[in-house]
Amino acid sequence: MTNEMEYAKCIAVLRKLFRMGMISEAEYTTARNRLMDRFLIVGENNPKIA
Repeated sequence: MTNEMEYAKCIAVLRKLFRMGMISEAEYTTARNRLMDRFLIVGENNPKIA
């Protein structure tokens, strides 16, 4: 499985847990940031993006 597909699957599961109220917004943000670091994804709110 490609990294992009694995990242998309992880984010989809994470978002579903958040929507179902099983995790808080702080937990969602922390987990999302860890996934972004793991898969080397640059965040869209990064001011250094040209």
